[in-house]
Parts: sequence; structure tokens; C-alpha cells
Amino acid sequence: SLRILTRIEGSHPVMATDTGCLYGLTFVTHFYGASKSIVAPQLGTAELMSGQVVEGTRAAIEVAAKEPGARLIPVVSLCVAETAGMPEELLPRRIGDAEVVLVRVPAYAIHSHPEAKDIAVAALLNRLAEREGQINSKSVVLL
Repeated sequence: SLRILTRIEGSHPVMATDTGCLYGLTFVTHFYGASKSIVAPQLGTAELMSGQVVEGTRAAIEVAAKEPGARLIPVVSLCVAETAGMPEELLPRRIGDAEVVLVRVPAYAIHSHPEAKDIAVAALLNRLAEREGQINSKSVVLL
């Protein structure tokens, strides 16, 4: 999912995860042609135990919103943040010119890369798709 989200023009992802996953995923992401930084809060045992997951993520969203050309901030919530609890209603829906979209990708519930990609696209469509007008029975979305 991170590979798709980093390739979208104007997208500046925030990852809510532990340091190990963050390092591994950002390292791999650069090999897939994503020439942008991934913003993330410091989420260690102390932050988890003190309930600072949401506060740290909100601060990271504010940093991502300052990136030049930021129009989309996908917040990728992985195992640690999902286990600790990442309430979507406590995250901003928009900051500056950027839409904020929570993408829940806990590895304990998602078992393949294609499934993670589907979840990322579904999160974007559920949040950003226009719902006015006639709905066709079959549609194709190209990203």
C-alpha cells in the first residue's frame, strides 16, 4: 500500500508504526521509485503506554502538510497503531490544502501485498470519490 500511496502526485504519507517497521518500509519504498520522505511519529513503548499514538500522529500530519505541493496525506496505520487504537474521528479530515485519509493496514489481518494495495485504494475512494450523479453498474478506476 505504501508503494501506491508514495507514487501519487501531491501525496505525502504519514506512517503510524513502530521504528522497525518504519525503517524497513521506507528503505524498501525508495527502491520502488518513491523519491519522497515518509513522515512518522516516534512510537515506542513509552508513547504506547502513555497513550500518545494519536497526538504523535497528528503532529506528523502537520509536518507532512507543510511539504511543498501537499494535497493528500494518507495516514498508514500499521500493527502497533492499530493495536493501540487509532480512532479516525480524532484525526483531521483536512489540513491546509491537503485531504487526510486513514489507511488501516495491520499485517495481522492482511496477508498479501495485493490485499494491502486494495485496502489503500478503497480507503482513498471511500473518502475522496464524488458520490453525486448516476452510479454505473460497472466502472473502472485508474490511478
